[in-house]
Amino acid sequence: MSELNLFFSPRACSLACHIALEESGLPFTATSVKIRKGEHKQNSYKKVNPWGKIPSLAVDQEVLTETHAILSYIGDSVAATKQLLPQKNPLQRARAHEWMNFLSSTVHIAFRPLFRPNLLVDQIDLYPELRKVGIPNLKKTLLEVERRLEGKTWALGDTYSICDPYLFVFHMWSQREDVIEHVADMPNWMLHRERMNARSATQSALKREGITPENITLK
Repeated sequence: MSELNLFFSPRACSLACHIALEESGLPFTATSVKIRKGEHKQNSYKKVNPWGKIPSLAVDQEVLTETHAILSYIGDSVAATKQLLPQKNPLQRARAHEWMNFLSSTVHIAFRPLFRPNLLVDQIDLYPELRKVGIPNLKKTLLEVERRLEGKTWALGDTYSICDPYLFVFHMWSQREDVIEHVADMPNWMLHRERMNARSATQSALKREGITPENITLK
């Protein structure tokens, strides 16, 4: 069995991988690399991932990056015992990748003007305008997630998958105190979050990352 070490930052997309690993039952270690403290830019982490991004998953002597890739690896690694990633139905498997591509390339990016404007413009005085422009697009994007969850228990329907912890991360972000006032009610997504919170794997990952009901909506 491969030796796994997840490099994560609390509240980041790496939480999806963290939850998925807990769900998988695979033995792993977890190493915190706090983005807010700039630890991802330190040489000690650059030796793991020269790109300096989170998450990274060390698999023996190899390092896997990108949330989508790591989630897929986890799902395929336990395919014999768990159905975290569809194996037999090509369309359902494609749907899983459709969800993860949408979350990484559209939903994640929609938060950027609000969370990381420095990645888009250099002038600090432009941040408020960028946020103002970004809010309508974020609303539109989150409502699309809400639409896709209509009538479903989990992202792929009745079966929990690696897509669900990824969805959980972005709902958590949408409830941040500096965002929630700008987004519409999302009852389908809220029910999804409640189901996620009820799972022991979610609670284990949140506990390890120091995320509590009291601080989950903080910046």
